[in-house]
Order: sequence, then C-alpha cells, then structure tokens
Amino acid sequence: MAPSHTIRMTCPLRFPLAVGLLAASLLLSGCQTNEPTPPPEARRPELRTEQMLVAAREERIRRGEITPAGDAHTQRQAPATRGQAPTVAAPGAIEGEVLIVNDAVITVSEVLYPLRDRLAELRRTRTAIGFAEEARTLIRREAQEEIGRLLIYREAHGQLDEQRRRAFDFAVDRETDAIIARDFGGSQARFDDHLRQYGLTRDLWRGALLRRLLVQQYTREKLMPQVQVRRDDLLGHYQANLPRYTASETRELLVIELPFGAFLPEGQVWATAGERERAAAQLRATRAAREAHAALADRAFAEVAAEFSRSPKAAAGGSWGRIGRPLQAPFDQLSTPIFHFAEGQYSDVLELPDGLYIAACGAIEPATRRDFREVQEEIRRELMENRFQRLSVTYIMRLAEHATISALQPFVEAALRHAQQPAFAAVQP
Repeated sequence: MAPSHTIRMTCPLRFPLAVGLLAASLLLSGCQTNEPTPPPEARRPELRTEQMLVAAREERIRRGEITPAGDAHTQRQAPATRGQAPTVAAPGAIEGEVLIVNDAVITVSEVLYPLRDRLAELRRTRTAIGFAEEARTLIRREAQEEIGRLLIYREAHGQLDEQRRRAFDFAVDRETDAIIARDFGGSQARFDDHLRQYGLTRDLWRGALLRRLLVQQYTREKLMPQVQVRRDDLLGHYQANLPRYTASETRELLVIELPFGAFLPEGQVWATAGERERAAAQLRATRAAREAHAALADRAFAEVAAEFSRSPKAAAGGSWGRIGRPLQAPFDQLSTPIFHFAEGQYSDVLELPDGLYIAACGAIEPATRRDFREVQEEIRRELMENRFQRLSVTYIMRLAEHATISALQPFVEAALRHAQQPAFAAVQP
C-alpha cells in the first residue's frame, strides 16, 4: 500500500477538548493574578496572517529547527530545554494562507510568484469575473504541483550523498547569480526588494528553486526510461509539421530612397515647410529619381544607390535585407513587385506619400526542405521531452491527489484574494 501523505491546516473550533483544557491549565499555572480564565471555547481565535507565519518560519530557520529550504525532509525539532514546551501553533489559530504538508509550509506567496506573469496577462485581457475564474484554476493547479514537488523532494533529497547535495547548492547559487545579473543589473538589493514586494525572502525563494531543480532531476532519472518514441511517431510528427522544416524562398529587397524632406534647404523639415519650399523639394527629388533610374541602365544597383539614395542604407547598396513576403503598407508598394522580378530586375520610379523610390530584387534564395533523415533525431528529442514533461506532471499531480488535501480550497481562495489586490497587480515582474 502506498504511504499516505497528510496535508493539514489548523482551523478554529476544531481542536480536541483535551488540548484546550491542557492549554488552560498551563495558563493558570503560570499566571500571577487571581482573576478567573475563561474556558477555551470563549476565547477569540488568534488571527495569524501570512506575514506572521513567514516570520515564524524565519525564526525557526534562525534557531536551526528547519533548514533555509523549510522542507519536510530537513525539518527537525529542536530539543526542548527543561521546563520549555515545544513550539506549536496556538489553539484556534487561523492559517488559511498556508498549507502544511508533512510539517513543511507552503505559503500563498510561494504559489503566486511563479504565476505572476500569467496572472498579469489575465488581468490585462479578462474581465474581473473572468480573471477570478481562470486565476482560481491556475492557483489550484500550481498548489497541487507544489504539494507533489514537496513529497517528491522529501524522497529525492534523502537519497543524495553529500557531494550531490553540494552540487545542487552550487546549481542554485549559479542560477540565482544569473538571474540577478540578467534581470536586476547585478544588484543584490534590487533582487531582494523585488522578492519582498511579492512577500518572499531570499531563503524562501532559494528553497523553491532547489525543490524545482532536484525534483526535475529526480523525475527525469525515474521517468525518462519509461518514455518510448517509435519511428512511426517521428514520421507522423514530421509530416504534420512540414512548414517547420521548410524554409520559404527569400529575396533581397534593394531600395533607392529619395524622401522629399531630404531635398529641403538645410535646417528645414517637411512638417513645417511652406508650400513653395515643398514644391521645390519635390521637383529636385523627381530630377534625382530620373537621373538615378537612367544610371541603372549601365551601372550596378548598389553603386547607384550609394550615389543617389538619401538613406543610411545607401552605404550598404540600398539593401533592406531578405524578406519572405511583402512588407506591410506603405512599403508593400516597394516589396510586392520584387516577388515577380528576376534577380537584378528593378522597378520604375515609385511615389509614396513621403518621397520617391526605386525598388529592385537582389539575390534570390530558393525554398528548401529539410529531409526527414536530417531531422529525425531532433524530432525524437523533442517528442521525448514533451512526453517526459507530461508524464512528470501526471506523476506529481497523482502524488498530490493521493494525499489529504482537505484544506486546499481555503488556501486557493486566500491566494486568489491576494492576486486580486491592487498591491499585487502593481508589482512589476
């Protein structure tokens, strides 16, 4: 029989009567007043916010009761000193913002952080009702996956020797440094402030990253041998995705550019020029265009473009690069004709709203298709990775399903409330 995993959340008014009576007797024994103490049922439950729970968790890390990752496999109780009771949640505390999985804590912030970009996209594209519905589904799934990762992590970490543990710690450090360098300009303070805005600390973030890396490696070693891809699968994928392995024909677009504004007197711009100045500039541009077009009869396009074109691209022979289809308006008037031209053929003078142009077709690269034999190993790796990812998620979710998740719904609703708050929406990823 598979071992059961218990996920529990403390809830007011459900602790056993004996625990309440014991708490009352301890309180009476340490009290210096003669005033009577109300029975446990009459006390107001202690409301514990996520910040309070995270602070308590950090304090336990500082005392050495749990490791910085704060996970089930590393958690150990500190030996109680004489006359000191073990640290336990206060009776009646409301912890709706956390899940406790085999004594490891999952906070709302840890679940929401990986979803921040997707939640931001939903917020931009959905109504308030639509956001709530889709966000609730995302949060539930992420919470279930995190539960599964915790359970796998406990098993996987117990099988690591000291050398591999150091290797994973090094991998976490390297990934952290890369993220700080890439996304935060190398500033440790900016990174810590970013995490703090999402309700996280560096230790919590590192713990989540370590879990993901270790679970990914463990599940790969465990599940990848089960992934099988037949040759029929490879061929079917190739035939269904032929456009991916086919390179369309491309043509180099060459342009001589003669914008009217370039022919105005120095210091003037087209937007503020008078009608007389504009007319004179258009006349000068027309003469230059005719002269350039005549020169193309016995000179190379690149040479003529370098002499006549009024554009930074003139030095590159007027090349706009290779294109596989016409450009968007208004440059479709320049780019569409070259798909009917032979290599080296050029157009008449074309007038656009801002100037005169001459377009030509440069080098033509014919369409090519990669042969199946050339790409089959690439396809095999892709299919194996996709199937492994699906198998891994199924494995993780199945672990979570076999655990007791009676407190998952209150946790999901608490996370949704956080995601709906303006403060969360205002944080920049």
